[in-house]
Amino acid sequence: MSEWTVNTLRELMEQRFTDSDKAIQAALQAAKEAVGKAEIASEKRFDSVNEFRQSLSDQTATFIPRTEYDVQYKSLDDKVNAISKLVYVGLGIILAIQFIIGIIVLWATHAIK
Repeated sequence: MSEWTVNTLRELMEQRFTDSDKAIQAALQAAKEAVGKAEIASEKRFDSVNEFRQSLSDQTATFIPRTEYDVQYKSLDDKVNAISKLVYVGLGIILAIQFIIGIIVLWATHAIK
């Protein structure tokens, strides 16, 4: 059986401190590597998010502004209404001509008898 002396206890304690220090250093190194990898992954994710935002901004820049759309819509609506009025007037004139022709034909057939 071995006995503990001050020197053997000191050696044991120094060995434990050395082993503990090595373990702490290894854990710190592993943590640094993990943080580095997490930062890289986060940067990649944010690059994708920024790219998506940029594509939305580019797309939004090509959209027609609401005020411009309203002006163009009003212009087209006015043109459609004007053409509709012309069509109704034209149909009215055609109906009037048919009516007049009908009266003339009716009058002519009575006049011939």
